[in-house]
Amino acid sequence: EYVEYKAEEYGITVEQVAPENTSRRCSECGFTHPDNREDEDFECLKCGYENHADYNAAKNIGLRYLRRNQTGGDGGAPLGVRLNSGTLNVNGGYSPADDESARTGVHAESHRFSGG
Repeated sequence: EYVEYKAEEYGITVEQVAPENTSRRCSECGFTHPDNREDEDFECLKCGYENHADYNAAKNIGLRYLRRNQTGGDGGAPLGVRLNSGTLNVNGGYSPADDESARTGVHAESHRFSGG
């Protein structure tokens, strides 16, 4: 509710995404296992990817949002979600932000494709 309230001030739409297993699923290879996460640390037992568990979960939530909306009929599907440190695309590709455009705080922005 707090995120929705704050987002409304800036004209940002908030959508809920089911969080089940997002902190246990590897955002790189998709392998899901309870032992991938220990406290705040994430390390994939299959591919060895390591990151903060909450950041890995945020990437998975972004991917779920993008994939859920790929067939959207409202003028286009989202192409990417901006994380604090870069942009995640629907294929799981990640582009780091340059130092000047990186912002602090928790946020996500989707960029829509509207044809062609």
